[in-house]
Amino acid sequence: MIAWDQPGYVVAFTTRVGGVSEGIYESLNLTARTGDDAERVDENRRRVCAQVDLPYEQLSFNRQVHTTAVNRAGVRGEPGDGLWSDEPGQPMLAFSADCLPIAIARTDEERRLALVHAGWRGLSSGIVAAGVAAVGGETAAVVGPAIGPCCYEVGDEVSARFDADLTVDRHLDLWSAAERALRRAGVASVERVDLCTCCNPDLFFSHRRSGRERGVQGMIGAIA
Repeated sequence: MIAWDQPGYVVAFTTRVGGVSEGIYESLNLTARTGDDAERVDENRRRVCAQVDLPYEQLSFNRQVHTTAVNRAGVRGEPGDGLWSDEPGQPMLAFSADCLPIAIARTDEERRLALVHAGWRGLSSGIVAAGVAAVGGETAAVVGPAIGPCCYEVGDEVSARFDADLTVDRHLDLWSAAERALRRAGVASVERVDLCTCCNPDLFFSHRRSGRERGVQGMIGAIA
């Protein structure tokens, strides 16, 4: 796991390593929606929660649909692409397999945390600003592993939704697009992992590399 060092919060990005799934889902796959065995997925999620000392029974996650909806933590499987909480110890999980996993933490008086899943649709439609608004106040953020500009070739319709300089030779830089969206929304401190999910097959699942039949990694977070 790749941890974000943000005082008062627990945030970590998983890899595909360390689980019980087999075959194309090997091994720490966190979804059953692409065909993996549900019991294996549950065990993988339990392992992730145990690694960061958070209660699996309270784990909250969305059914991600590339929208700008940010739900209050406590749901399981509701449509949305963001979760937020102001309750210490409430674990939240976001899934990704090339899309951007983004954590946004309040850094002034009240502790609040939002986890956002952002593909090009959600990113260009305002999911980042919605996540920042849910947290409020002064904020810091981290952009986790996602498909990089090395691998993310797009057409003109997608490229046109972002600043022109973010596409070079038809390759879109989602990492920088996310950072700009965060700063435009008022986030003072933005960190980036800058690991490409597509060209690191030993570490990450990738939709662009493998298609729909594959696993997903995730981002887990909670207020400490």
